[in-house]
Amino acid sequence: MVTGASGDGKSSLIYAGLIPRAQAGFFKARFNNWIIADLKPERAPIKNLACALTKHLNLNNQKNVEDELSYGFSSLLKIYKESNYYSESGNLHSDTNENVGNNSCSNLLILIDQFEELFTNSENFNNGKPSIEAATFINLIIETTILAKEQNLPIYIVCTMRSDYVGDCAAFKGLPEHIVYSQFFVPRL
Repeated sequence: MVTGASGDGKSSLIYAGLIPRAQAGFFKARFNNWIIADLKPERAPIKNLACALTKHLNLNNQKNVEDELSYGFSSLLKIYKESNYYSESGNLHSDTNENVGNNSCSNLLILIDQFEELFTNSENFNNGKPSIEAATFINLIIETTILAKEQNLPIYIVCTMRSDYVGDCAAFKGLPEHIVYSQFFVPRL
């Protein structure tokens, strides 16, 4: 979670810093290639995630992806594992950058930009309570990060959020604890 005040350059830090460095091979990761699936939650976070995954993983049916994601839990991992960009024996990253096997294998970086939209849109958050879709979306994100780590899957999730919405994260079970271990506060640039 990358947080900071409005206009502090959170998105710029990710788009002009993190993503180019990942694509240039500066991060130790399972595969040499990176798929960047970026989205904004807006009023339909699961639909927007499905759209980003369908587009960037070259999937055929966005509605099927959206239906799968709505189940929550490990559905995002399933979608990634069944894509053409994952293989148990793909091109493992090595110190010599030698590619072995399928050159299309890629790490998956999901960028959720303007995460605070989960709180600013009444369809997602109303009277201090999250909608079912917003809660499913958050559970999906949390479960994906936990399971990806346990299963050593190259799925990474980065969120940008205005810092004045950090307190609202308490409405989602498990989210504050998750943020505590992964927060980067962007100082004023």
